[in-house]
Amino acid sequence: MQIDKPKWDLKIVCPHCEQGFPTFVSCPNCSYLTVQCNETGDTFLNPNNLMAGFVDICPNCNKIDTNKFIIADSEDILKAGFTKDEYE
Repeated sequence: MQIDKPKWDLKIVCPHCEQGFPTFVSCPNCSYLTVQCNETGDTFLNPNNLMAGFVDICPNCNKIDTNKFIIADSEDILKAGFTKDEYE
């Protein structure tokens, strides 16, 4: 039996598609934290400002395609300044 890592979403509807929820992800190379729409898969540049646009490659290390980002840990989300009231 395989247990999957928990997935954490912002408690707001994606402002881009207005259907999905932004899921916290991070770059496996440099740990850059952001969110991806769980409906469209688009990766936001800044998890604190979803109107800043999208990225296809990690803006921090410029090495990893965002479709290879991994699910972020709750600890990393809290370190980035988000509170438990902001995601589930």
